[in-house]
Amino acid sequence: MLELSGIGIAAAFAAGTISFVSPCVLPLVPGYVSYVAGHAADASNLVPEGRRRKAIGMSLYFVLGFSTIFMILGASATALD
Repeated sequence: MLELSGIGIAAAFAAGTISFVSPCVLPLVPGYVSYVAGHAADASNLVPEGRRRKAIGMSLYFVLGFSTIFMILGASATALD
């Protein structure tokens, strides 16, 4: 049974990666990063290292919060079953 769950996790990761680099999602990434960073996605201004680190940190917190909410929703739906 442990092998099947490992295969499922790998398949979910691969599907997520493929969907992330799809032509529908990939163009949205610069807008998402600029929104999280609080600055426009402009090619003319170079982002200092401190701002880049802050944007990455804020992105990680956003993903952590988003993931937590979906795990709670999934757990509550499983509890209803």
